Amino acid sequence: MEKLDYAAQDKWPRVSGNMQSPIALSDDLVVKNDFQTALSFNYNHIANYVRDTGAGIEVGLKGQAQLGNRPFSLKQFHIHTPSEHTINQQSYDAEIHFVHEAIDGRLAVVAAVVRAGNASATYDAVLQHMNETTNFEIPVNDIIPEDKEYYHYIGSLTTPPLTENVEWYVLKTPVTLSQEQIANLMIFYSHNNRDLQSLNDRTIVSSN
Repeated sequence: MEKLDYAAQDKWPRVSGNMQSPIALSDDLVVKNDFQTALSFNYNHIANYVRDTGAGIEVGLKGQAQLGNRPFSLKQFHIHTPSEHTINQQSYDAEIHFVHEAIDGRLAVVAAVVRAGNASATYDAVLQHMNETTNFEIPVNDIIPEDKEYYHYIGSLTTPPLTENVEWYVLKTPVTLSQEQIANLMIFYSHNNRDLQSLNDRTIVSSN
């Protein structure tokens, strides 16, 4: 398996455009949401694979989500170390991306930033089943914060082909892995976060 070269991001194949991700999120830049668009998740607790894609650790997981008052289907989640987005100039130890697709093919990513704290039973399950393709139980709830306030903007995938028109929902409240789990994660990838991209006059919406 060939690793994606994060030291040569300028050489990645990409579709040109001005709506790239990740970006620096800031309360100074946001527009308040005038209508109720709460996020809701109904994810399975059975995963069907864990693999190292060359860009990060990816977990096959199904489920449903309501994002922007529309239904999306969960395809997988994967982990970046350290975080790709910054929030009010703060970077985090990691960032988990839940990748969804709508019936019309529209992509949406829900991102949870990670800081050191309590251990995650979800990460333990992922680690125990690394490179397996059999079904296994996974808690999931401990890598999604109870408070689902978020920042929303239109961006791109953060790995090639860097496809644009992706809906991003970056959760404001961090989740936790233990310091030991973060150290273990960094054995696989110590730097698989894409550089921050220009905002280019895009609107960042805040849910509160």
